[in-house]
Amino acid sequence: MDINNRVPRWRLVLFSFGNFGWMLAAASFGSVITYFYFPPEVEGSTPIPELITRAPVLMGLTVLGIILALSRCFDAITDPLIANMSDRSTHKFGRRRIFMASALLPFALTTALVFWPPDDAPSTLNVIWVSVCALLAYLFMTMYCIPYGALTPELGKTSDDRVFIATCNSIAWALAFAFSQSIWALKGELESMGFDAMTAIRMCAIFFSIVGALTMAVPVLVIDEKKYCDGNQCSENVFSAMKSAFSNVDFRMFTLSNLLTCMATFFLETGAIYYVTILMGMSESTASLVMIVMFVCSFACYPFVVKLTRRFQKRTLQIFALVLHGLLMALIPLCTILPDAALTGWILILLLAIPTAINSILPTVILADIARSDGNRTGSHKEGVFFGAMNFNIKLAISLTSLVFPSLLIIGSASGTPNATGASITVIVGGGLCLLAALALKFYDEDRVNQFLNDVPDRQEDAEGLKGNFDYS
Repeated sequence: MDINNRVPRWRLVLFSFGNFGWMLAAASFGSVITYFYFPPEVEGSTPIPELITRAPVLMGLTVLGIILALSRCFDAITDPLIANMSDRSTHKFGRRRIFMASALLPFALTTALVFWPPDDAPSTLNVIWVSVCALLAYLFMTMYCIPYGALTPELGKTSDDRVFIATCNSIAWALAFAFSQSIWALKGELESMGFDAMTAIRMCAIFFSIVGALTMAVPVLVIDEKKYCDGNQCSENVFSAMKSAFSNVDFRMFTLSNLLTCMATFFLETGAIYYVTILMGMSESTASLVMIVMFVCSFACYPFVVKLTRRFQKRTLQIFALVLHGLLMALIPLCTILPDAALTGWILILLLAIPTAINSILPTVILADIARSDGNRTGSHKEGVFFGAMNFNIKLAISLTSLVFPSLLIIGSASGTPNATGASITVIVGGGLCLLAALALKFYDEDRVNQFLNDVPDRQEDAEGLKGNFDYS
């Protein structure tokens, strides 16, 4: 490892643009697609016509939930394959960049096309259209995100560098999420100009896709793998690489915790519009302001989080954040009981900024530590497999959320309309997932991982001499 060939900080900042881009393009699946096909009632009617059957069709599951879940099953096959292909690639453009460059345009395109089903009423053709768009969008997301994430431990040659990359990526993610939440305000503005709700959302989707594609191209242009990466590769096939990765007990515990964390996050993101309108009694346009304020406040916490990582174990900070996040989410239904629903909601949202800041930075840092430590310990550098698992966690979390969330949201409604009972159940479930994630992370051993990081020259040790000290099975 050439510790002196560290990537300039300005390039690492530009590297985070890729995170902003793919998150913005993927926002359609994270929250907007549910609203588009399951809009809440406004004055006794829905603002968007029924394009896919909304009523439950199979054991309480909806057509949209089934489509998104099945697309994730397809993802379960492509994730490890693309991760291993990236790890083993010898392409002269870079084993990571070639995949990123090939995927960014079709990814942005398919995330917009999902809002253009061909028929104006529920039909089989509409179901096929949404299914194909979802499958392709997830495939191209994988092709971009796994190689992109795998660059984090390669570019982050020290712990400080990895924290810096994760912080920049977290800021980019939060900006992308806040920007995507502005769709409700933009939608209102477009409607005030005479556009209907369906057209307004479609126009926003096009705009997000264009911006997403442009920003996803930035890290492809500014990061030269030949210059800034160590040139390590993995010779293992996909099955051997996955078996080797999951033999690492710390990786297994982190993966379980991260999956539950992602599910809780997507419960909050998907449900934000319902919590703000149904439980807190505020308008749709206020939903954008609420989420933007929360993320601005979380930004203010970032410098403190970075400082805390130098004083406390990352695991300790992450467990604290998960417990606090879970408790605050579980308290959101109190808005329907206490006298001032809006004030209660604002207080809870502002407090959520604290765990959001920690949860936004540390999971990426912890995984980068695991990937780099494992590569040093085994001699097989398969960052793609490790970050592929995180990418799969994100997608599986979206899939499970998309599958379960609509069904929970309509509990207590004979007509299948989102209501206060259903919204309360979803946010309590999300809080419970956070607490389970904290429990799983207690079995992650940070000291064991740190033994093989070899971040600075004067602390480098012979990995072979350390292998006998820890049991990774």
